[in-house]
Amino acid sequence: MDQEPGHSFNRRVRLLIEVPNQPDETALVEELLTAQGWPVREATVEERASIAFPRTGRIVEVRLRGARRGARQAAVRRVESLASRAKAPLRVRQSVLLEHPRERRTLYRTRLRPPDQGTFAARRLLRLVRQIDGSHDQRALSLPGPPDRARALNELGASRLGGRPFDPEREELTGPPDLPGDAVPPDPWLDPETPGGLWSLALTVVGVLLSMLVCLAVGGLIQALDTPWRWLGLVPVAGAAVASAALIAATPPRRPWPLALLGSAAVGAVLVYAGHQLLAVTDETGGTIVLRAVIMPLFGLLALAVGYGVYRALVPSWFSRHANWLVPALLAPLLLLLPWFGRLLYTVYLTMGFGIPVESVPVTTYSMMYAALKPMAVAAGFALFFVGVAGWARHLHWGRIPGESSPTFLLWLSALQYIVTALLFGVLSAGSAWGDAVGAVREGRTPPGYYGLRGTLMCVEPKGPEIPVYNGPLVTDRPVVTFGASGERVWLWAPSRQGSGSDQGRAMSVRLEDVTLTRPAAAKDRDCRDGGSRAPEPVGPAATGRGYHPL
Repeated sequence: MDQEPGHSFNRRVRLLIEVPNQPDETALVEELLTAQGWPVREATVEERASIAFPRTGRIVEVRLRGARRGARQAAVRRVESLASRAKAPLRVRQSVLLEHPRERRTLYRTRLRPPDQGTFAARRLLRLVRQIDGSHDQRALSLPGPPDRARALNELGASRLGGRPFDPEREELTGPPDLPGDAVPPDPWLDPETPGGLWSLALTVVGVLLSMLVCLAVGGLIQALDTPWRWLGLVPVAGAAVASAALIAATPPRRPWPLALLGSAAVGAVLVYAGHQLLAVTDETGGTIVLRAVIMPLFGLLALAVGYGVYRALVPSWFSRHANWLVPALLAPLLLLLPWFGRLLYTVYLTMGFGIPVESVPVTTYSMMYAALKPMAVAAGFALFFVGVAGWARHLHWGRIPGESSPTFLLWLSALQYIVTALLFGVLSAGSAWGDAVGAVREGRTPPGYYGLRGTLMCVEPKGPEIPVYNGPLVTDRPVVTFGASGERVWLWAPSRQGSGSDQGRAMSVRLEDVTLTRPAAAKDRDCRDGGSRAPEPVGPAATGRGYHPL
């Protein structure tokens, strides 16, 4: 999902290309390259010194977005691919990745001087109001080089930017202190181009990752251990929050210590809760706590990697530039799609599995939406995984396909993959739930629910010797399953005696006023006519006197 030509870039590659020294050919090459959003100019005498007649040189600056690694090769590949498609007579002679060194700068800010009149409470209140309304952040100065307070004051005093000069009586200058004597300024913090900055960057990343792992591990231990001593695990969480706050407060722009501590504590609490929930979710998968504690961070890292890939795939891209109308347009049909897909799953479960029409069972729209959420969420996860892979490929400049047609192609491919995955997972899960329900009924147990739809084992007793039965005869010697009734008729499903394959059972339909539905007298290996010492409890029309039995 590449960006449109010339839209956004963070890498610049300058190429020296050689073309035939003919006006038509040079015009064609310049037209092709300029159409891609790449500036083209004639090479200077020094730049084209290595190119001999009858060829001449042109300088083109390829602008692309992605990682530093592979950017130069990707730029050369794009130019050569463009020339190959257009059959243009150009060759890349030299290529260089343009990167300007970072300049050490010192930032100074001005703020109003603290009030020296009034009570202590009034002065504090005035300072708080100034912090809230922005009075303390109206002017700033960025100087190249190490801290130099005198130079900053002189420049501010001579400046008339904005029509309001710096007033030393009302304002004061804040910033880093000057270095004592001939002291050598330290390496910039988190600057990978200096040894000290590279060490600080590496230590910061390692410290933050260790703090996150500690919080996740403590959350898992709190969930796994059943002892009051487990709450002592919050002590290392507090230490990790303080350490992370110290790292955050020390990095420029330096944030207030209380704000950094509050943010670190909030993130730590979220990670502890995430670790607690993740270990609870993986409880059903089995395995030791150590194994789950190892797998859980790996899944967390995978989720972070996929999320970063999705970000790189969509920002910036055609999708992000049109998200203001595309996202509402995609979400609008969701309210109609969820009930439709949920009804499809209920059709697979009831009609195709048990032979019971969906219209004959009391199912709400919210139940249909609930049934559709899980397969659609799983399909979205698979789609985001592949989008994340595409984002990493885009960021690392993998592949040789030009990016102009990639957004539309990947969008339709992701949509097709999403639809197929949702349908496949939904239908397979409905079939699996039907198999579990049939197995439970054969064992004499109540079948498990299916997204709000719950079957009940019932014994059927006709009120007369001959009653109309759809797909009869009516099974009365063993329990049958009913999912309720939404009208005057009730549908029943009875498992076959020796059913196998597709012959698992048979669905029947009778009028509610013609039968009495009661709970089975025994849970297993007891037919409905062998009742026992206690009379069965009436549940259906015998209890209510109406053609509806509450389930």
